[in-house]
Amino acid sequence: MNHSFIRYSILIVFLFTLGSWGEKAHQKINSSCVEYFPKELNGLKSWSAFLGDHGSDADDRKKTDKNEFVRHFIDIDIYEDFIKSHKIAEDFNAACTQYGKAKVIKNGTLPWVTDSTYRALVNDFKSRNWQQAELTAADLGHYVGDGFMPLHITTNYNGQLSNQKGIHSRYEITMIDKYIDNIHFKTSRVRKVKAIQSTIFEYLYTNYNYVSFLLQADSKAFKESGKQYNDTYYASLWKETSVFTTHLLQESSKTLASLIYTAWLEAGRPEIPANLGQ
Repeated sequence: MNHSFIRYSILIVFLFTLGSWGEKAHQKINSSCVEYFPKELNGLKSWSAFLGDHGSDADDRKKTDKNEFVRHFIDIDIYEDFIKSHKIAEDFNAACTQYGKAKVIKNGTLPWVTDSTYRALVNDFKSRNWQQAELTAADLGHYVGDGFMPLHITTNYNGQLSNQKGIHSRYEITMIDKYIDNIHFKTSRVRKVKAIQSTIFEYLYTNYNYVSFLLQADSKAFKESGKQYNDTYYASLWKETSVFTTHLLQESSKTLASLIYTAWLEAGRPEIPANLGQ
C-alpha cells in the first residue's frame, strides 16, 4: 500500500466524520447573508432561518454520496503552479488537461462545485422554482463557507504535516462553538459579481494566506496552556485568531449574498412572490 493511498484513505475518513466550519458557523454564515441583500431582494429575507437550518446539508450528504467529500476542499498547495505564482488553472477542463483529472478530483473540487452550484441557482431562479432555489442557495452558502476556512485550502488540512494534528476540529468546531456569540458582522449592501469563477478563485488565493497565521496561533496557544488543550488553550487561540476569524466568516456571508443577488440578476430578475416563506 503506497503512501498516497494511505493519505487519501485517511482524508476520506476525516472528511466523513468531521463537519466543515461546524454547524454553528455554517448556520451563522447562511442565515446572516440576507442582511447584505439590496432592497431588490427584500422578498428573500424570509429565507434566513431556512438557509441557516440547511447550512450543513452538504456535510450530511457525505454519508450517502461517495462523491460529495471532495467537493468541500481543495489542496491548492499541491499544485506547483500555485507555489510558483499563487494561481492555478481555473477552468476545470483546463486544469484536468494540465494536471490530470485524477489529480484534480483527488485534491478537491471546491471551487468548481461552488461555481456549478451558483449556475444551478441561476437556473432555479429562471424556472421560478423558489423552493429548490432556497435549497440550492443553502448549499451554495456551505461551499462558499468552506472556501473561507483556511484549512480547507491546504494539504496540511489537519496540522498533520507540522506536528499539530487535530487543529482542524479544534479551530473550526470547538473554538468557534465556544465563542460564536462573540462574533458579530458589520453589514453593508452588495453589488453584482462580474466574474463568478475568478471571484471564487480570488477568495481562495486570499484565504490561503491565513493558514500560516492559524498554525502559528495554535502553536502559541499550546505553549501557553502547558501543552494542554484546555480553556487556556482555547482562550489564547481565540485571542490570536478572533480578528481574522470574524473577518473570514463575515466575508463568506457577504460573498454568499453577492452570489445570490448576481444569480437573481442573471436569471432576469424574476419577480419574488409576495408570500414567499409563509
